[in-house]
Amino acid sequence: MRRQVLLAAVFLTLLVFAQAQEEETLLNRVHDYVQQAARQAHEALTTVKESQVAQQAKGWMADGFSSLHGYWSTWADKWSGLWDTAEKAEAEGH
Repeated sequence: MRRQVLLAAVFLTLLVFAQAQEEETLLNRVHDYVQQAARQAHEALTTVKESQVAQQAKGWMADGFSSLHGYWSTWADKWSGLWDTAEKAEAEGH
């Protein structure tokens, strides 16, 4: 009877050890897959970032903001003169 219990304990130990090895292998595979996916995503983003189209789009955006700033400055200059005149007239009226 003792021999059977000992064999069962050894068998169960080996079974648990084998299961742990399988789980570790699965975790390693998932980890490797995630690392590879992250690396590929990084490479793709870098390629897009450095592409000619992206550089052109960046230039267009910069030009657009520059033009917008120019228009705003023109309007602000025109209206500030109007505001100054209105404030002066209001101050003289009181």
